[in-house]
Amino acid sequence: MPQPNEFESDTTGRGDSFRQAHERSSVKAKGMSRLLELGTNRTDIHRQPAGFRLLDVLGGDGTLVRVTGELPQWKTSDNWILTGDISAGMVRQALDHGQPAVRQPAQFLLCRDAAFDAVLVAYGAHHIPVPERPECYREALRVLKPGGRLVVHDFAVGSPMARWFGEVVDTYSPTGHKYTHFVTDDFVSGLEAVGFGGVETTTVYDPIIVQSGDPDQARTGLLQYVINAYRLTPAGGAELAPDELREWAQGLVTQYLTYSQAELRALGSVPPAVVEAGTMAVYQNADGWAAELPRLALVAVGTKATR
Repeated sequence: MPQPNEFESDTTGRGDSFRQAHERSSVKAKGMSRLLELGTNRTDIHRQPAGFRLLDVLGGDGTLVRVTGELPQWKTSDNWILTGDISAGMVRQALDHGQPAVRQPAQFLLCRDAAFDAVLVAYGAHHIPVPERPECYREALRVLKPGGRLVVHDFAVGSPMARWFGEVVDTYSPTGHKYTHFVTDDFVSGLEAVGFGGVETTTVYDPIIVQSGDPDQARTGLLQYVINAYRLTPAGGAELAPDELREWAQGLVTQYLTYSQAELRALGSVPPAVVEAGTMAVYQNADGWAAELPRLALVAVGTKATR
């Protein structure tokens, strides 16, 4: 019998906690904006082509749509994003937000041929079983218009985020996390094998950012995001006070999600405070205070032939 989807609810996994963590869509806005740039092949996502159509295959409760709702060009044009997800709970939440959404697996899209200018498979690509990933790519190729782009996002095997999933989430989340992440060569060969051309891979800075008017609130908000997004619980179900639970999460973040200053500095878009810390940092900016957790994602982009 198939196992219940872990994102339906906290009864079946961590769906309710995950949706609570993403009530503020801005937490992933920086990385999502970069994925939009790659999908549209433009460096300014405020200047999208009119009538642009994007399918967010693993769209969850529509966080990407809410992010684009804060971008002037997406609010005033007829650009359109369809949120897809296999979780009924996620799709229901997206619909409750007033977004177009459909329940569908990444390997069998309920969309007509050549319907989209871009397809995004992000924030969960490792959940697609390895033998079924080629079918996901084929379906993306089918629903793309000629010249359309597929963007696939995940975290490289051996990276801090892959270790976080494999050693932290798998240990401290009720659903575990036994999924296979990606390596660059498999990314490229997988997309090329189904017919994508011009396949390239890149590293995308994809931080989690919580903004507040107070530094302590920013830090608290980010640590609470980490706890909720992965529904982390200390081993043995130990009951901790909220402050103790956040300090425990802080220790895990520092242990696992630390990058070298050189690799962060090379990206050119990482705040100095985060580069210096190499891990979660709280710093002041024009909007008040930000707590920022660095994450480096591996992203592949392929293009459908024009004929």
